[in-house]
Amino acid sequence: MADQAEAIKSSARSRQRRKRLLDARKTVLAPDEEEFWNGITADMMSDEEDGSVDGVHGWIVWPPSFCSQELSNLCAALQARLEADGRYTALHHRRFYNGQPSERLKPLKYDRAAARKHLILELMPATSPE
Repeated sequence: MADQAEAIKSSARSRQRRKRLLDARKTVLAPDEEEFWNGITADMMSDEEDGSVDGVHGWIVWPPSFCSQELSNLCAALQARLEADGRYTALHHRRFYNGQPSERLKPLKYDRAAARKHLILELMPATSPE
C-alpha cells in the first residue's frame, strides 16, 4: 500500500512539473509559433526528476519518445529562451539531459489535427479519439 501511495504521489509531482514547464514555455512563444503550439498539453512536456550530475544538483530530463521532431525542436528553442533570462534561471533548477527518452506512454486524448503535427504518427493508434 505504501509503494502504491508513493507512486501516486510521484506521478502527481511529475504532472505538476510538466504543467509548470508548459506554462513557462508559453510565456516565451514568438507570434509565428503560436499556431503550431495550439493543442500542446502538459503530457507532451519532458519528464523531470530530482538528481545530480557531477555533484551539481538539478533536474534530470527525459524527453517524451512520442513527440515529433518539430515539437522537440520548438521545446528546445523555448527552453533556451527561458534559460537566457537570469530571473528564470535564478528560480529554477538546472536541467541535465541524459539523452534517453521517457518511457511514459503518449497521451490518450488529443486533438487529431494537432497530433499530426505534435506526435510521431507511427505511435498513434488507428482508433484514437478526435
